[in-house]
Amino acid sequence: MHRYSFPLFIIFLFSYITSYAQQLVLEKVSVDTVTQKITISWLYNSEIDSITIYKCNNNCNEENFYYKVDKVKLTDLEWADPMATPTSQNYYCIGWKASGKSAPQNNIVLQATLSDDSCKNSVLLSWNPYINIIDTLDYYSIYYRKKDIDTFFVFLDTLHGTHFEGFYFEPEKKISYPVKYLSNNTNYEFVIQAVNRTKKVFSVSNIVEFETMTEVDTLVPVNIESVSVIDDSYIQIDVTTDPYYSPFTNLLLLRYKPENANWNQDYNFFKVVDTLEYDSTNFYSFIDKYADPKLGLYYYLSIAENGCKLNDTSNILTNIFLYGWREEKYKDSVFFLQAGFPNFDLSEPKYELLRIVLEDKLPIASHLNLKYNYCFVDVLPFLNDGLIMQYQIKSVTNGGYSNILTIEHEPIVSFANAFYPHSLNIENRTFYPIIKFPPEGSYLFVIYNRWGQELFRSTHPPVYGDYENMQGRWDGTFRGKECPAGFYAFQLSFSYNESSRKYSESGSFMLVR
Repeated sequence: MHRYSFPLFIIFLFSYITSYAQQLVLEKVSVDTVTQKITISWLYNSEIDSITIYKCNNNCNEENFYYKVDKVKLTDLEWADPMATPTSQNYYCIGWKASGKSAPQNNIVLQATLSDDSCKNSVLLSWNPYINIIDTLDYYSIYYRKKDIDTFFVFLDTLHGTHFEGFYFEPEKKISYPVKYLSNNTNYEFVIQAVNRTKKVFSVSNIVEFETMTEVDTLVPVNIESVSVIDDSYIQIDVTTDPYYSPFTNLLLLRYKPENANWNQDYNFFKVVDTLEYDSTNFYSFIDKYADPKLGLYYYLSIAENGCKLNDTSNILTNIFLYGWREEKYKDSVFFLQAGFPNFDLSEPKYELLRIVLEDKLPIASHLNLKYNYCFVDVLPFLNDGLIMQYQIKSVTNGGYSNILTIEHEPIVSFANAFYPHSLNIENRTFYPIIKFPPEGSYLFVIYNRWGQELFRSTHPPVYGDYENMQGRWDGTFRGKECPAGFYAFQLSFSYNESSRKYSESGSFMLVR
């Protein structure tokens, strides 16, 4: 037995190779864009001289055998079906006497109907999946043109990942694609193209027509008027529209936060952060509670969603972002940014720099202008109002505010070496620490005589420059009596800033009589 096993294996292998070489491959079933006839094509095989074409157009499945429709030379590589119409479903396969039939393939039947949204300028395209395309399906390409106006079809879109392999088409697997916002009263033509993964096989559907009717397409003006920081914690965006007779359905707020604030960024990364319904007014106010105005610029865009026409898009506007630092002991440096402006005349937008003191906002610089969306200002801070300086920018044009900038200073302390209670100069009549940027708490200033007896104590710093205010100042008396001339000692201590840094100093001075 062993002496026959090898020759039998050779015979089997030769038979397998011969059978494989004689296999027929149906390349594609497609509709000719000019004649609108269904054509099929196949791959060349040097071992075969002629092929038989089989067809099925009703209840096609693996049990319903295809009937013979023609016999042609294999070298023709293409055959047009004289009897088939491209608007009906047809399945084809090819065979040869020494091989079985190829896997069936079908023509794509494209239909165009009124869109589901009932818009008169929209069309719903639908078609059956292409089955058993060589190397599997990659995508469907959608093309269109205006009939009797455009010569060539124009690419519209690509639909990926919809493929079916089998013996027949299942109606529930039908593919749909809505085409919206077409021109009014225009006759369009559409065609679908199935493309395999090697980008070498292109199967084309029949061409369908669809004529649009009149749909309102007038733009609804949408404008972001202002972007303002509220309570230094969230951002308010005010948007205006025109009360149009055919209004939008929803007004969307979109936000984009680039890593680096740059006006030339790509705005395809805008994300919807809020939606307001149309309410018969022309003023809408959005609140963006998830933006941190202390981090930088947030780019905002508003879109009016319209049912049957293109969405109307606003201008792009950012918040005002304020940043700064203590440049020197007696100088703060601040700058602010803003990008984009409302759609009215703002050739020279004006801004004010405000200083916040308790509940008041005091203008300290006005008529500030942006240059390349940027403005830099040097500020001389008030020396007697504490360690903390707070600034804010206000847009005079639309009332929008920036974030609040806080700059913390270190207290600057000095002492006189003597004082004269009866001096003609009021600033020399008392003894006190001269404190610029005084602390707000944990303050203690004590004066002792040469025997260590406490003569004066203050827990509040003197008001810088206000010499008639006796807070924190010693006038040279003890229990209503004048103290004698001579040397006295002082001790000053306080804490300051968020880290509770400590300041402490002691020394002596002379009381002159």
